[in-house]
Amino acid sequence: MENVKTLPNARQRMYNISFLLFCLCLLDAIFTDIGLRNGFIQEANPFMRSIYNSSILLFYVVKTLLPLSLLYLSTILQPKLYLRFMMIGALILYVIILSSHLLWIILISLKIG
Repeated sequence: MENVKTLPNARQRMYNISFLLFCLCLLDAIFTDIGLRNGFIQEANPFMRSIYNSSILLFYVVKTLLPLSLLYLSTILQPKLYLRFMMIGALILYVIILSSHLLWIILISLKIG
């Protein structure tokens, strides 16, 4: 059984969630880019669509800047329960988004193969 000293504190949990959000967001950006480049999908977010159409590099910067900002904020903000709930909500949302990416990858691979 773990003792209190080995359990992560609230600030460390916020940092861990922020880092996981960054990783999921980066995966979302990569899968979206692959899907858009190959014509498999269309960007549903009009703001991100216009950014992607103007500059793919800017698309990646915007996609990673937001979670990096959150990662930074998680190191300076006091860990509050509502912040953790919002971050967990964002994690759930990204899991759903990445699941949809996985679904279209499977469907496309079945169609191609």
